[in-house]
Amino acid sequence: MKRCKAYVGITCVNGSCPIALREEYEERCMDVVKSCKECHYYKGCEDCAWEGTLDCIKEGGKSG
Repeated sequence: MKRCKAYVGITCVNGSCPIALREEYEERCMDVVKSCKECHYYKGCEDCAWEGTLDCIKEGGKSG
């Protein structure tokens, strides 16, 4: 599945991002996400904060 490079989902900003909590996940022997491409919270446009805005890449907005 292709991934949006500008994706901003709820876990990206609410403090529960697996990348940000990597050390804690490792200490608890939980699955560790090594990159954003592996994030199991990714839902594409469905929960992206940019969806429907001028900043949304698929809507022709800026690309980064």
